[in-house]
Amino acid sequence: MMNVKLDKRAKSVIAVYVIILLVYALAFLIVPFNKIAASWISFIFTIIAIASSLFICGFAFMSKETLVSKIYGFPIFRVGAIYAIVQLAVGIVICIVGSFLAVPYWVALLISAILLGAAAIGVIITDNTRDLIEKIDDSVKVETENVTFFQINIAGIVDECENGEGKVELAKLNELFQFSDPVTNDSTKEIEESIKTMLTDLKAIVVDGDADDIKALVKKLTNALNERNRICQATKA
Repeated sequence: MMNVKLDKRAKSVIAVYVIILLVYALAFLIVPFNKIAASWISFIFTIIAIASSLFICGFAFMSKETLVSKIYGFPIFRVGAIYAIVQLAVGIVICIVGSFLAVPYWVALLISAILLGAAAIGVIITDNTRDLIEKIDDSVKVETENVTFFQINIAGIVDECENGEGKVELAKLNELFQFSDPVTNDSTKEIEESIKTMLTDLKAIVVDGDADDIKALVKKLTNALNERNRICQATKA
């Protein structure tokens, strides 16, 4: 659902569109020039274009709350703005030319319909692109969740450790985690479950403070992490 809470910037954009709409409508209706069928058709389509552009602006920036969505909402907004500007220019030109020449109504209708169709296609394509980028972004977040979890946990374990020898070994393990391949795949899930279990055990051992036990489990974790990284390399080849 579109967010109806408007900030100052959104209100300013709406105000600009409303001003343009009112000025154009008043100018068309008040200025005494010969209004032919083509002029009225271009006038109606220009009103539609400005209103549509305002709707597209809201759709681009307020329909979704994520930062990625808002960043990639700019191309959608640009489509709407360009459509409104071009249709406004076409409307003004047809009104001016129509004052002196008999412009066929179908010329205005055809040009306006083409612009409307092009704008609709542009919004659809750019919105689909935004959706694709959001899915890729979400996928990357999911694929790196495990390693991020490991990195956070091992850093906390290092902080908790009060054993001097154990802390040195844990610091080396922490560095290995920080530089590990961040992306999970189907081939690494099994060993990552083992690493997760060993990290839980390591946290319990650190509390007891036995250096030999810490070193032994750190060695197992180091071997498991190295194996995971080798799997990552092999599956990328």
